[in-house]
Amino acid sequence: MAELDLLGKGGGALPADNSAAWQQAAEVNSRSAAKSGPPTNLMASLLKKAASQHGVFTSAQAREFGVSRSQLRTAVRSGTLQQPCRGLFLVSGAPRTWEQEVMLAVCSLGGVASHRCAARLHGLDGFAHAPVEITMAHSGSRKIAKFLTHRSRQFDLITPVLMSGIPTTSVARTLVDLGAVVDDDKVEQALDDSIRRGFNLRWINETLEQFMRPGVTGCGALLRVLARPDRRGPIPDSTFERLVQRVIKAKGLAAPERQIIVKCLGQKKGYSIDCAWPEFKLGLEADSELWHWGPRRGRVARQRHNRLTAAGWEMIYASWQDLEDSRELIQQLRLALNRHWVAQRSQIDPPATQSLK
Repeated sequence: MAELDLLGKGGGALPADNSAAWQQAAEVNSRSAAKSGPPTNLMASLLKKAASQHGVFTSAQAREFGVSRSQLRTAVRSGTLQQPCRGLFLVSGAPRTWEQEVMLAVCSLGGVASHRCAARLHGLDGFAHAPVEITMAHSGSRKIAKFLTHRSRQFDLITPVLMSGIPTTSVARTLVDLGAVVDDDKVEQALDDSIRRGFNLRWINETLEQFMRPGVTGCGALLRVLARPDRRGPIPDSTFERLVQRVIKAKGLAAPERQIIVKCLGQKKGYSIDCAWPEFKLGLEADSELWHWGPRRGRVARQRHNRLTAAGWEMIYASWQDLEDSRELIQQLRLALNRHWVAQRSQIDPPATQSLK
C-alpha cells in the first residue's frame, strides 16, 4: 500500500518519545502566556487543546482559537510546531504514541477510528494490539494513506464518541464493523466482553439493523454470532471458558452447567466454578493466569482448591494448550464422568454395578 507522508515536506520526523520535554514545553508556553499579550494567550490555549489530542490539531481548530496562519508559520519555523501535511499540525516534544498516530490519521482525512482500532480504544477483549484503522466518508479525500481506511456511504449515520480524545465509532458500531476484518470467533469475543461490561444487547441489535446493507461489511458475521445456539444462558467470564464448553459439546460429553456456586464450610458467598456436573461433584476450570492465578493469587487459589476438595469435589483444570489438542482433556473428563456414574449407581443398585465392572 502506498504511503501518505504525514511527516513529509517541511514536517521533518516525528519527535521521539519525550514526555519530560512535552511537559516542559507546556510549562514554557504557560509562562509565556502569563507575560505576553493576547496573541500568545491564544496560542497557549490552542496548545492546551492540542495536549488533549495527543499533540495534534488542525488549521480549522487554530482558526477557532483565533490563531492566524502567520502565527502558525512562525511557530513551525521556530520549531514549536511541526506540519506533517497540509492543514495538520503537531506540537514538537509531544510523546510519540499509537494514539497519536490514530489522531493524525483521523484528522488528516476527517474520519473516525473504527474496526480493530476502535476495539482497542474501547478496551475490548482480544484487541490489545491493533493497526491504525479509520472509516471516512465515501466521497472524502482521495489521499493515499499509510493506514487502513474504510469508506462508508453511511458515514453521516455514525455518531462518534471520544475515546482518549479521539473520535471513535461506538461500541455497537464497532461490533458491526469488526466482522469485515476478523473472524466470527473474534467478533464473539468482543461481543461477550461488551455485554459483560454492561452494554445493552438490544442497542447492539438495533445498531446492526440500522447499518444492515449489501457489500463487504461485518453485519453478516455479527448476525451469525448472535444466532449461535449455545449463546443462551449467562455469558462466560472469559473467551477461554466458552471455548472449553464448545470442545466438551463437540466431543459428545454430557453438557455441564455453567458458573455454578458451591458453598464450602463456613462460607457465605461460595466459589464459582466455570463448568460443573453437580450431580457428580465434578468441576472443570479454565486454568488461566489472567483469570485464576496471576500475581500474588497462588495462595488464594490453592486454598480454594483445597476447600472444594474437602467438600467432595473433584476438579480438573484445562489450559490453552489443552484446547489446541483436546484428546487428553476429553479422556480425563470421560473417565471421571464414568467413574462418578459407576460410584453413584453402586449406591443405588450394587448388583447392577458389579455386573458393569
